[in-house]
Amino acid sequence: MNNSLSLKKSHITTTVICLLIISSISVGFKLSQVDFTEPPISEDTYAYTLAAFSIINGDFSQPDTKPLGWSIFISPFYLFTDSADLLDYLNISRILSIAISTITILAMYVLARRFFDEKYSLVASCLFAFEPHLNTNSVLGISEPIFILVIILSTIFILQKNHSWYFYLSFLLAGIAWWIRVNGFITIIILSIIFFIVYKPIPKNFFKYLLCIALLIIIASPMLMQKYDQFGDPLYFQISNNYFLGDPVFHFSENTKNIQYSANDYIQDNGIISFIERFGITGLYNMASFLLKMLFPYLIILVPFGILFSLRTFAQDRDYIKSIWILLLISLGSIVIQFSIASDMRFIYHTFPFLIILSTIVIQRIVKHGLSTFSFSEKQKNFFLVGIICVVIILSGTFTLRIDTPDKLLSQERIEFSKILTQKFNGKILDVGDTLRLLTYTQLQNSPNLFKEFKISDHDFVVGRQSNIFASENMLERTVLYAQSLDELIEIGKEYDLKYIAINESAKTGKEAWYPYLSNIYDEEENYPFLTKVLDTEKMGFKKFKVKVFEINYDKFILNET
Repeated sequence: MNNSLSLKKSHITTTVICLLIISSISVGFKLSQVDFTEPPISEDTYAYTLAAFSIINGDFSQPDTKPLGWSIFISPFYLFTDSADLLDYLNISRILSIAISTITILAMYVLARRFFDEKYSLVASCLFAFEPHLNTNSVLGISEPIFILVIILSTIFILQKNHSWYFYLSFLLAGIAWWIRVNGFITIIILSIIFFIVYKPIPKNFFKYLLCIALLIIIASPMLMQKYDQFGDPLYFQISNNYFLGDPVFHFSENTKNIQYSANDYIQDNGIISFIERFGITGLYNMASFLLKMLFPYLIILVPFGILFSLRTFAQDRDYIKSIWILLLISLGSIVIQFSIASDMRFIYHTFPFLIILSTIVIQRIVKHGLSTFSFSEKQKNFFLVGIICVVIILSGTFTLRIDTPDKLLSQERIEFSKILTQKFNGKILDVGDTLRLLTYTQLQNSPNLFKEFKISDHDFVVGRQSNIFASENMLERTVLYAQSLDELIEIGKEYDLKYIAINESAKTGKEAWYPYLSNIYDEEENYPFLTKVLDTEKMGFKKFKVKVFEINYDKFILNET
């Protein structure tokens, strides 16, 4: 008895030490991706930070495109700092994000224990802890890390047949996930199906399920009531009004924000076949492309075999494997349309833990059960697992350090460019080729009262178009306008008081999706006499951030047209 207890304690101690080592290496990878003296490049970080100050100031209004969950979480931590430097608050968000991502390694281990023993659960934790995309994302101070943690915890509690009340916690966490990201709503559907797969559709479970849904609604009700009071619709999401126009510019542009265009409108105008091609096939293709990129550098090898082996698994609970498949298929299927319009790998980061479960099945099958031609001794198994972990660390480190290392010079030049714009120009400016990414940071940094006293209800608060925050005759206002040609853009620009166009050198390659008809302006400015160049960073000595800013002369445009 004592020997058994001692052995169990020894196993626990070994597991804890291994998790600490894994977490430490993971933190090292994360910290290699962040410079706390520079602002984060993601504009979402500023949106969440401003929303957090709105909450501190007693305004719980919902932003148009970002739920308040992450902002609510970070807002109490801001109260421990009294600074006029916005970067201090952004760094708090980044530190919290890194901490949550690191804690999630433990949650990943617990999830893996639903499928594997301690040894292979540690392998799953390694695959998660060293995943380079997640490590890079964790330093941005945005909502993906906490969303992934909540999804993992929710899955842990629903996949627990031995406890008759854990599923209540699962649905409670689903309500929290809805607070964090809009697609958290899909978790309700996923958990509902998994509930009846794991606990079976017997009469007494229907009553338990109704209690779960009631608990979820209670958690989500403050958000739903706020949206109803604010927008007249408890399920309101700004870009859903014109989603099926099929162009991401529509979702943010000033001149189309009041347009409503439904799926039915698109089908009536273009037909059902065109709808399937535009929002089905295109979305599936884009998703598949981004999923393949997301699986590099090591999951790309394991996931295909994991899919195959999971179809005929014998070492895992079949109901649990079915649950993983339900989660993956519904999670990915629910955002096909989103990928047909605006593709972003971050949309599917929350599927990483479950793809890793499938990947670990491959490693377990090879090591524990062998293949038809060979098998491992216990000593060989341990060496092989250590070898796999070493390969994962090497691949992750190479991918992280060589591909995703932040460019300090580029960031510094972006900030310097934003400072010059803020000091020398005023009026509305259009961004072509990602030129104004740090303009919001610079303007907020120069106006501490603006961000510390911010309230969502006082502004038209949309990520990527935060013009009303800076609405002043003496300030530069970033704006987005939708047009299908240069002539149309200039005509609309005159109506909306557009004054400047900022064009990145990268736009001349034609890769700029929003304004492809402006791609020639950078190199062929002499062909556009109504555009007066007022700033050229290359002539100012910038090495990497090459941007030209043009002022629009509407009188010359009219003469040119004549």
